Amino acid sequence: MAFKEALQKVLRFEGGLKLHKNPTEALETYAGIYRKAHPEWEGWKWIDRGEKPPFELVEKFYYENFYKPFEKIESEKIKDLLFETSVNLGVRQTVKLLQKVLGVKTDGKLGPKTLSAVNSINPEEFIKDFILARIAFYTALANRNPKKYALYLRGWINRTLEALSWAYSLS
Repeated sequence: MAFKEALQKVLRFEGGLKLHKNPTEALETYAGIYRKAHPEWEGWKWIDRGEKPPFELVEKFYYENFYKPFEKIESEKIKDLLFETSVNLGVRQTVKLLQKVLGVKTDGKLGPKTLSAVNSINPEEFIKDFILARIAFYTALANRNPKKYALYLRGWINRTLEALSWAYSLS
């Protein structure tokens, strides 16, 4: 699927174009953009004035921060899955998970060896393994810090399974 279509699906996970505050976070989130993690995002200026940011700012943010790092991945299915995952985990952690599944050096950098490995793998087999690794990651995270993360575990797993269905619905 193209970036814009993938973004629409991601935004549904992120609650749409709404401002909210998660119970374990210090600041608010708009369209999945957490102010504490991304205080430089231009959209905060609009929100601070009581206005809705232009959608183009949201689109640019997601493209630059979470989609662009994966553009050299040839499989549309894998690229979209990594994009969606990186919105939740961050690019570096997503790449580490990718590398773990591929069996290459786990350094969080999408370099030539990782790109070569991901571009030569069977997408369907990779996706199955990646989904299982992602669920295991979330489970371990919730187990390490239950006070902070246990309440998110079911949602993370549901999101991961929904992402799996997107990957397999692509032609």
